Amino acid sequence: MSEPTSPPGSGNAGPAALQAVARLLSAGSGDIRAALLAEARALIGADAVALIAIEAGEETNQVVAADDAPARAALLERPAATLLVVPLAGTEEALLLGGRDFTESQVELARAFGTAAAAALGHGRAADEHAHQVERQAGLTRAAKALHESLDLETLLTRICSEALAILDAELAVVYRGTPSEGLRVAATAGAPPEMVGIRLEPGIGLAGKVLQSGRAMLTDDYRSMAGLPEGSPFERYQASLAVPFEWSEEVRGIISVGYSRPHHVTEDDLSLLETFAELAAAACRNASLHTAIAQAARTDGLTGCLNHAALHETLLREIERAARVPGRDLSLILIDLNDFKQVNEEHGHLVGDEVLRRIGHALRGGTRLYDIAARYGGDEFALLAVESDEEQAADIARRTIARVVAAAAEFGDVSAGGATAGVAEWVPGLSATQLIARADRALLHGKQRGGRGEANLFSQLPEPDSARRFESCYTPADAPPPPPPAAPALPDTRDEAGERLRKRTRQLAAANTLGARLSAMTDAGEILDAVVDELHRAFGYYCCAAVRVRPDGQVESAAGRGDLFVALADREWSQPREVGLIGRCLRERRPVMVSDVRGDPDFRATPETLAVRSELVVPLYVAGELWGVLNVEDLEVDAFHEDDVRLMETMADQVGSALRSASLYEQLERAYLGTAEALAAALEAKDSYTAHHARSIVEHAEAVGRRLGMDAQQLRDLRFGAAFHDIGKIAIPEQILNKRGSLTPEERAEIERHTIVGEQILAPVEFLAGARLLVRHEHERWDGRGYPDRLAGNDIPLGSRIILACDALHAMTSDRPYRRAMSPKQAWGELHANAGTQFDPRVIAALLEVLDTAREPSLT
Repeated sequence: MSEPTSPPGSGNAGPAALQAVARLLSAGSGDIRAALLAEARALIGADAVALIAIEAGEETNQVVAADDAPARAALLERPAATLLVVPLAGTEEALLLGGRDFTESQVELARAFGTAAAAALGHGRAADEHAHQVERQAGLTRAAKALHESLDLETLLTRICSEALAILDAELAVVYRGTPSEGLRVAATAGAPPEMVGIRLEPGIGLAGKVLQSGRAMLTDDYRSMAGLPEGSPFERYQASLAVPFEWSEEVRGIISVGYSRPHHVTEDDLSLLETFAELAAAACRNASLHTAIAQAARTDGLTGCLNHAALHETLLREIERAARVPGRDLSLILIDLNDFKQVNEEHGHLVGDEVLRRIGHALRGGTRLYDIAARYGGDEFALLAVESDEEQAADIARRTIARVVAAAAEFGDVSAGGATAGVAEWVPGLSATQLIARADRALLHGKQRGGRGEANLFSQLPEPDSARRFESCYTPADAPPPPPPAAPALPDTRDEAGERLRKRTRQLAAANTLGARLSAMTDAGEILDAVVDELHRAFGYYCCAAVRVRPDGQVESAAGRGDLFVALADREWSQPREVGLIGRCLRERRPVMVSDVRGDPDFRATPETLAVRSELVVPLYVAGELWGVLNVEDLEVDAFHEDDVRLMETMADQVGSALRSASLYEQLERAYLGTAEALAAALEAKDSYTAHHARSIVEHAEAVGRRLGMDAQQLRDLRFGAAFHDIGKIAIPEQILNKRGSLTPEERAEIERHTIVGEQILAPVEFLAGARLLVRHEHERWDGRGYPDRLAGNDIPLGSRIILACDALHAMTSDRPYRRAMSPKQAWGELHANAGTQFDPRVIAALLEVLDTAREPSLT
C-alpha cells in the first residue's frame, strides 16, 4: 500500500508528535481527555476518535469519551476493517480511531502517540492526586499548628470542630463526649448554633452513636435513613456524614463527626483524612489534659486532694470580685479545725495522721456542692468557700461538713475522737479577702476557747467587745500581704518529691508541644524519628531514647536513637528478635510497659551496653492503624518513670505516628511522579529501544552521586526527574538520525543537539517539573564551556546537569549502540578519568567512581 504524498503523521512526524505530547502535558486536568482526542484526530488524520474502556471478558466496550456525537455514532457503525484500536499502556482504556485505511506510518505514529497519551493521562491523574493531597496535607499542617495554640480543653474542642469543618469542606462539625452505655453529649460544634452544645443522643443513635458502639470509623451518603434520629432532631437536615472515634491514652474519649446538608458523596479517602485529623486532635487534647493536670497539681494539696493554701487565696479574691460586681450575691467562708489532732500524730505516728487527713479531704471534696470550693488551709485546718450562701446557710453547710469529717475520722476508731470545730464569716461589701479570713478565724478560735466541739461558730454572733478586741488583734490592713498560713506537718521529703514531679511534668508538656511544632513541617521519616528521640533526650537526658522499628523479617532495629547507650554502641547497628525483652512484651501486648527495676523482670535482656540500666519504659507506635514499632527510654536510676511519663510517651507516639503517615503519603506521591516520568520516557521506545532502559539506569547512579555530594531533599528530587526526563526531547529527532550507523553530518548533529531545548519545552507546562526542566536543558554542557546549548562552563552549569552528563556518558560508553560496540567497564572508567576537568566536573567524576566502587563494579585493576 503506497503512502500519500504527505499523509498526516508522516514526513515531519517527530515534531508533530512532540507538539502533541507537549500540548497534552499542558492540558488542565479537567479537559485532558478532550485534548487527547483532539490531538489524536489531528495528528493521525482520523475521521473520528473515541476513548473506550477495555474490560476483560466483555464482548463490547464502553465509549468513555468521543470528540463529538456524530463521531461516536460513526465509530459504532463503521466496519471493523476501518477501525484502529490503540491500547493506552498501564490503563484500562484505548483510543478508537476511524477513517480511511491506515498506512503503516500512521499506525506507527498512533502507537507512539498512544504511549505518550497514556503517560499524559497518568500525569493528569498524578497531578490531580498531588494537588488534592497537597491541599489536604496543608490543611492538616495548618490544623496541627492551630490545635497547639491553646491548652484550654474547652477552647481546643471548639477549634477542633472549626478545623475539621475547613479540612473536609463540610457544613457541620461536632465533637461528642460520652460512653457506649450512657450515650453521647455534644461538647463542641462548628457550623451550628451554640445551643446545640449539651444536646444528648441516646446510645446507638446517629452515625456518631454507631461509631461509639462499634469502635470503628464509619461514613454514609444517606444519613437520614440510617441515623435513627428522633423527630425534630437538629441533625435531620444533614444528608451525608463521617464519624471517627476520638481517643487517647488507649481510651475512647468521644467522637468527631462532620456532616453535609448539601448532596455530597463521602469517600474512604475522606474518612482516612478525618482519622488522621483525629489523631492530631487527640494529641493536642492529651497535651491540654496534661497541662490541665499540671496546673491542677500546682493548685492542689498533694495529700488531701483539696486546693492548697495559695490556690484558696487566689480563688477567694476571684469570688470576692465576682460578688462585688453582682448585687445581692452572697459569699461566706468556713474554716474547720480538727480538735486534738496533734495527739494523733504523737500517739499513732505521722503515717496514720496523713491517712486521717487524706480521708477527711476526700470527705470534704465529695460532700460539697459542685460550685463550692474545698481547700486545706494548713496543717489540720481546712476551708470551705460557700458560694451564693449567707452566714446562716454557710453554718448549715459547716455542720453537715463536720458530721462528714467526724464520720471519716471514726473509721480509725478512737484515733480522731476529738471531732472538729468550724468558724463562719460572711463577706460584706468593702471587706478584703484578708479581713474575711480573719473574721472566720476569730469565730473558729472563739468556738475552740469555749470548748464547743462539733459547732459552727458565726462571727456575727460573737460578743461585741470581745469580738472587737479579738478582731483588732488579728486584723490586717487590706493593702498588706496575707498572713502566712499555719505551719503544716513537716514532710520535707514528700514536698521535695512533689515539687520535682511538678517540674518534670512541666518539662514533659514543653517537650510534647515542641515536638508537635517540629513535626508539623516534616515529611521525611528519618527526620521525624530523629526529632522525637532528640526531644526526649534534650528534655530528660535518659541513658537511652530510641525509636524502634519492626522489620519484615521478624527482627526489630533502632531507627533513631540518642543517649549514652548509642555512644557506647559506637555506631554499631542494633537489632534483636521481635519477641525478645520488654520491647517484645510491648509488641505482644500492644500496650505500654513500665518497669521500675529491670533486674527483677524476667523479660529484661541485658547486653554489655545495658548492664547499668535499672528502669525502662516502652510504648507502642502505630502508623495508619498498623503497629510500626515502639518508643523506648531507659534510665540508670530505679523508679525513674511514673504514669506521667507513660502519658507523655503515648502523646509523642501519637504525634510521630501521624507524622509518619503523612510522610508515607508524600513518598507515595513521589513514586507516582517518577512512574509518570518513566511512562513518558517509555514513549521513546518506538524510536530508540536503548533510551528507556538508559533513562532508568542513570536515575539510580545520579541520585547516589547527588547524595554523596551533599544535595538536599529538594535537589535530589529535581535530579531524579531530570535524569528520568533527560532524553525526552529525542522524540523530535527522526529515527534514521537516532539509529544511524555512520558519522553524522553537521545538519544531523545540529538536530541531535536540539533535543535538550525540545526536552525543556516539553516539560515547561508541567509545574512540578520546574526544577528538573533546567537540568534537562543543560545536561550536555561541558566543564570547559564547549558543550551545548548555551556554552556554560564550570560551576555556572547546574550541579544536577553535571551529574547527569557523567552518568549519561558512563551508560552510553558501556552500552551497545548501532554505530559501535560497548566499552568494557575498565575502558569507560579510564575515559571518565581522562576527561575530568575538560568534559566533566572532576568532583562529580570522583563521586561517581566512589559510587561504582561501593557498588562493587568491576575493578579498574
